[in-house]
Amino acid sequence: MDLFWLGYDGLAVHYADIVAVLFYRPDLDARLVRDYGGVPANIRAVVVTSGGIFLPSSWRAEQIRRHWARWRTHRN
Repeated sequence: MDLFWLGYDGLAVHYADIVAVLFYRPDLDARLVRDYGGVPANIRAVVVTSGGIFLPSSWRAEQIRRHWARWRTHRN
């Protein structure tokens, strides 16, 4: 599976497009509003894509990083 569901309806990202996973901080809200259109409830992490888009996730950053690392390992 190459697609990672970020925890919100219809919001997923291709693992290959992930370049960073950030801990959520309120100072990222303006960027999330610009790129996603809002700041959903229960946000725990922010995924940054290769296109520079910031997307919210209800997953913890550590969980996303583990899934992303596993995907990279199985891909090679």
